[in-house]
Amino acid sequence: MEKGAIIGAALEAGFARARVLALALPGGEESGNAAAANHRLDTPSLLVTALPYGQDTTPPPGARDLAIAPFARRNYYREAVRRLQKLARDFRELYGREKDEYALKRHYRIFCNSPVPEKPLAAACGLGVMGRNGLIITPEAGSLVILAALTLPFPLEGDGPLDGEDGAYCEKCGVPPPCMAACPTGAIRGDGYISLEKCVQWYASGNGESVPPEVAAKWGQRLYGCTACQDACVRNRRPVPAAACSGGLLPPFMNGEELLKLPDNELKARFRGSALDLSWISPAVIRRNIRIALNI
Repeated sequence: MEKGAIIGAALEAGFARARVLALALPGGEESGNAAAANHRLDTPSLLVTALPYGQDTTPPPGARDLAIAPFARRNYYREAVRRLQKLARDFRELYGREKDEYALKRHYRIFCNSPVPEKPLAAACGLGVMGRNGLIITPEAGSLVILAALTLPFPLEGDGPLDGEDGAYCEKCGVPPPCMAACPTGAIRGDGYISLEKCVQWYASGNGESVPPEVAAKWGQRLYGCTACQDACVRNRRPVPAAACSGGLLPPFMNGEELLKLPDNELKARFRGSALDLSWISPAVIRRNIRIALNI
């Protein structure tokens, strides 16, 4: 098999960018890329991909409407997994002819929004660079992407971190950089790390027992998702077409007062199958977000 064919198949599947991370050398020794990622996976190679979800082009919300961030308005996470599943089937059929173990389904595992540190892996193989706001910034689609990875049972030559112009995005930003200046709560430290105890997105996802008053005061009209740092990033200003995705459709805005009136079962039904499926984020968190946004 050729790495170019693997990358080409991922691009044809609609990913904006794809790279290979070599996790083990032929003799079983850990590769330099894997050491840079500081994580061990029991597989020779990893196909790391970026699925674009595009810019937010909707007008501002109405007085009682609350916004859902663009990355959550379709279930792009499930879409990325679906596309990688199709690639895995194709690879098993094609490369399984060369070696029986390459046809085994268990060798093709998918990671998307998982405990695996996807951002360090993506930076290690040059899918993008780690921005000052802690997000991966890709050359093709900025940070407006969903990261997903597929394990491969055969060794491939790995890609290295971005360098040159592509590797120096954030170095050209001023002090403070636009993302840091735009953060409503000052959560962005500017060194690639986020002060989670100040991050609106962190709390909106259900973290923290309670939201500090200073964070709640800057919450704005958000039902779920804060994209202030991405909106300010110069790498996200050029048009980025979103990948086709029909699953988990949610509107840009939802009426918070209407949602608060729904019992838990109806609230769950409203978000079922979406990126906000209440199997992982509870009705209590949604209600907390609404009350903070509406200041009630």
